Amino acid sequence: MLLRLEFIRRKMRRVLRFSGALCLLVATLPDLQAQRRKLFTDRVAFGRITYASTLVVNGSMVDGYVKVKGSSRFIFPVSDNSVYRPFAATADGTMGAYFSANPGIAVTTSHKGGNYPPLPTGAPFSVNSKDSNVGKVSPQEYWDINGATATKITLSWFLESAMSSLAPGGNLNKVYIVGWNGSKWVKIPSVVDAVSLWGGASNLSSGSMTTVSPIVPNTYLAYTFGADLSSAREIAAGADSALVARDAGEILKPFDSSADEVEAVVYPNPARDRIFIRYGRKIKQVSVWDVNGRRILNVSRGYENGIDVRGVRPGMYVVNVEDERGGTTSRKIIINK
Repeated sequence: MLLRLEFIRRKMRRVLRFSGALCLLVATLPDLQAQRRKLFTDRVAFGRITYASTLVVNGSMVDGYVKVKGSSRFIFPVSDNSVYRPFAATADGTMGAYFSANPGIAVTTSHKGGNYPPLPTGAPFSVNSKDSNVGKVSPQEYWDINGATATKITLSWFLESAMSSLAPGGNLNKVYIVGWNGSKWVKIPSVVDAVSLWGGASNLSSGSMTTVSPIVPNTYLAYTFGADLSSAREIAAGADSALVARDAGEILKPFDSSADEVEAVVYPNPARDRIFIRYGRKIKQVSVWDVNGRRILNVSRGYENGIDVRGVRPGMYVVNVEDERGGTTSRKIIINK
């Protein structure tokens, strides 16, 4: 009997040691949401919790708005229905909230029961309404960030953000932050953080990215992620000109492109001095954009005689043609001097 009791005690000690190690392993997994105490504010009335910018908030996440006092870089511990998605800023008085919802619907569940109305003011924000140089917009989530002082803004993603399906070919360098300007999503130059807000290297599963330059948060009604469209073929430097000309005629079709899109031809391609447009409808304006989303040229008249590109640096560009009905068509073009 004594031998059997000793055997049982030894087995129990082994089980306890294994259980303790397993608990430690689980506790170190990046399930940060499960480890945080939930705090709530009223999203409709802009109720908020205010933190000093020098504070590091490790034990809580706020379902609603967080405001910062001070100008040190602060990580806002914002969440929505237990989905934790922090953002960072450096300007005193910055305030923001996270919405785990499609911005085109902009409806999230209230902790009091039922659903909030579309939030914030101005919502919903259609993922199909976007600038011509934005290929697609994330339907997974968005942030409402407010403030009158310019700051760099950092947004984070995690598994539920589905970044692997947003990034063309899994390339995070094709992803950027976009802001809703009142009528459409526009590209905000951004870079992927080598060390993310989560503490590790940014990858498709988790990470963060930061705007290249400070911006006034109030400039945009909402923020989320956008990306270039996938391309079956990349144009390499020194590629055969016939191949370039063929590929450059590819339509950069956004998700909301209409089936009756008018055929457009931009030529010659590659171009040196002038480019010409052949289009099936009356043209309202033609704009030329570089690969970083900057508008280089905008022409609303005189395009019949060609558009002068002698002052444009060599490289790949997107020519956006807008017709009198509001339809747009884009073409890739190479300028080679």
